[in-house]
Amino acid sequence: MTTERVKTGIAGLDIVLDGGFLKGATVLVQGLPGAGKTTFGLQFIYYGAKQLDENGLIVSFEEFPTQMLRDARNFGWDFEPLIHTGKVKITASSPQAFYQQIRDPNSELNQTLSQGKIQRVLIDSLSHFQRLTNDPIELREILNSLLNRLRQSQATALLTQEIRWSESEVSLEQYAVDTVVQLFFEPVNRVQRRRFLEVLKSRGQSFQPGRHSMEITNEGIKVYPIPLPRGRERELSMRRVATGVPGLDRMLGGGFLEGFATLVAGETGTGKSTLVRQFIAHGVLNGESGLYVSLREDPQRILQSARTIGIDLTPALENGNLVIHYVTGDVDAYKLFWEVKGLLEKREKEGRSIKRAAIDSLSDLASTLPDPTYLPQYLQAFIELLTLHGVTSVFTLSVSAANSAEHSPIDPDLARGLDCILMLRYMLLHDHVRKVMTVVKMRGSEHDTGIRTVRINDGEGMLVETGFEGMPSFIRKLQQLAQEQSGDVHIT
Repeated sequence: MTTERVKTGIAGLDIVLDGGFLKGATVLVQGLPGAGKTTFGLQFIYYGAKQLDENGLIVSFEEFPTQMLRDARNFGWDFEPLIHTGKVKITASSPQAFYQQIRDPNSELNQTLSQGKIQRVLIDSLSHFQRLTNDPIELREILNSLLNRLRQSQATALLTQEIRWSESEVSLEQYAVDTVVQLFFEPVNRVQRRRFLEVLKSRGQSFQPGRHSMEITNEGIKVYPIPLPRGRERELSMRRVATGVPGLDRMLGGGFLEGFATLVAGETGTGKSTLVRQFIAHGVLNGESGLYVSLREDPQRILQSARTIGIDLTPALENGNLVIHYVTGDVDAYKLFWEVKGLLEKREKEGRSIKRAAIDSLSDLASTLPDPTYLPQYLQAFIELLTLHGVTSVFTLSVSAANSAEHSPIDPDLARGLDCILMLRYMLLHDHVRKVMTVVKMRGSEHDTGIRTVRINDGEGMLVETGFEGMPSFIRKLQQLAQEQSGDVHIT
């Protein structure tokens, strides 16, 4: 077997396989009924014949060819012309008849394989071979005979198999084949189920481990690999980027730094979304392309909310300066990452690179992750993606009330990869609840360490009241009033 790779035609899977299957490999695709095994195999065969001019052979022990071809048309795969031109051969057989043909050197099947004209094979499904014998030793011999014949043909072969996940032992089939791919359909929380794909082994080649997100669309299977930080760095400029929030730039020593990633954390209702909308609006209204990823509010509500603070984003949306990516239904964090990646790359090719991005919010993404402890790695991968594309980004995060300004409710692992952290919270003073902001972190820059009052007014939006260093402005006003009433107006 060579190191040459065979592209699968399944979006995202070649990334997991670091280029595709090895040419001539035998691949076992396992899963429960309805997991997408047959669809997986048909997509592999169709892509090879249609896009790469590679001949395919489909052997089915379950479905009649007409039924299989009908199901394929639902994904836009028309096998009829390929069958008529000889690019694809499809046959319905029994395990007994198929095995006899494999053993007979003069059979039509053996002759076809020997001629080397078949580059891709699908056998659906290997589970039926268990009907040939109850003797595990004999079954092993049958399986090895089949796999060796397929390897001799140098065709890349996919063999599907139904399995029960209660089986904890490694099966005979898993030992015998070169590559094992498993398909899952599992709950990720109490109300959501999602499809996953995992490569258990792939002899002679590297691959990305773990359960990767997968979906079956009207165009076939798509795989969304686990986003992982690669440690790639991009040289950052020291140019300041205005936030669009009056007073906040002063707190930050002049604004965000270009390419930085900022987290805006706070309790519900403190103005996190308002802040990021002003940040995006300031850019798009000054000619910079912006991306707003919303996991809660649809575009119309975002536009309406912006209008209440005196910002009209409709022209920017219409002329393409603003892109609102609204995720409806069940949120898939892995899928979102690859969608944003594709959008950034597309905009760069069009010469309209995204300069500002907002993801609102991380809290909604965290609840969709199969493992919540993966959130810091996921965030770091997202930050790396945006930074490499020169995007200055802002993420929002809902947190519970902190006991004090000194005790942050943000996970230290989450905070480690961020360049700037802004904390919004409520403070009770003299029977009045005030919104306040603190700069928890600002990498590579001097910044205001004080607690500052935040106001959100209709028609004006958010503004930060900056006063003396380290002193909230409303406290300063109270002190001024008290001193004026006492006749001492000198404040030190």
